[in-house]
Amino acid sequence: MFISRLSISTMPVIGALSCILLSSIAMATQISDNRMLAKTGDVIQVRLDELHPTQVAVGKLQIAGDLDDYARKPEKLLADLCKVQGAGKLEQQNPSSSPKDPSSYRCTLPAGTDKSAMNTVDIGPGGKIYLTDGHHAFNSFWEASGGDVRLSVLVGENLSRDVKGNPVSQTQFEQKMAELKHFLPIDAKGNRITFAQLPPSLGLKSFQDDPWRSMLYYLRGISYDKSDNNLDPKTGKPYPEVPFLEFYWGQLLNSKMDLSQYSLSELAGYISALNDAAQIMTELSPEQHVGDSGKSAAELGKLDKVYNKKLKKLSEPDSKLAKALAYQASHPQ
Repeated sequence: MFISRLSISTMPVIGALSCILLSSIAMATQISDNRMLAKTGDVIQVRLDELHPTQVAVGKLQIAGDLDDYARKPEKLLADLCKVQGAGKLEQQNPSSSPKDPSSYRCTLPAGTDKSAMNTVDIGPGGKIYLTDGHHAFNSFWEASGGDVRLSVLVGENLSRDVKGNPVSQTQFEQKMAELKHFLPIDAKGNRITFAQLPPSLGLKSFQDDPWRSMLYYLRGISYDKSDNNLDPKTGKPYPEVPFLEFYWGQLLNSKMDLSQYSLSELAGYISALNDAAQIMTELSPEQHVGDSGKSAAELGKLDKVYNKKLKKLSEPDSKLAKALAYQASHPQ
């Protein structure tokens, strides 16, 4: 009799648990299906720890600057999260606001409103998400908050299926990523790498440091700009965006400069290196190809002169470069 009552009393519970389990499975399947069906320009939500990098190196000094900002002003992290999600500016937050709790702060726009400000991902086999832009910003978020932060990203390409709708293999996917130049096949020293050598996840410990990449961050607006900010004289339209643009500039500078001749841990030495790099970049012919990009200096945003006013601002003791150098010295990676 006892067994009978137990069986009767547990059946509704087991049934309820089964429904919950099935509902969870269905929800997980739905999320996966949505990603598999996502198209270019769609906005999807991901966790940082779901993102697969497509480059092996970052400019760690650039990230040191971000982390210094976040340490001084925690609300700056929330503001950056609003920006990269195409959600405008930070509108409201309080001392208990956390990047792990989107309901604890508010942006001026719904996520995905300003797609031009968003970072892109490609969809791979099985719905895996590959980050093709934003490795620096997202690594900064990771270091400041951890991998369980959720945020919206923009789909660049869905490469999970071929033109006939058949699922692609990992090998086919990697070949397509290389063809599109959505995978950077070089390390911080310029050596060739394979797709299998990419970091398994975000997190600075998984990445090499590329000093050229940091320098290019500080040189933007001084000797080059984003490619789509420049106009093609033949068409009068902006040049297309170029993934990994700064790394290609780094390849060129690496062939013309010896960074061991500069004291890059000191502000004066770093400014000297930036000045020499800027001169090299602006003196290039607009038609000269840069690194492995297959594109010209003009297509990669070369400016016609060095904007010394911006360079001088970086040389000031309280500049963002000075703060980044100080933070990196006290927080070695």
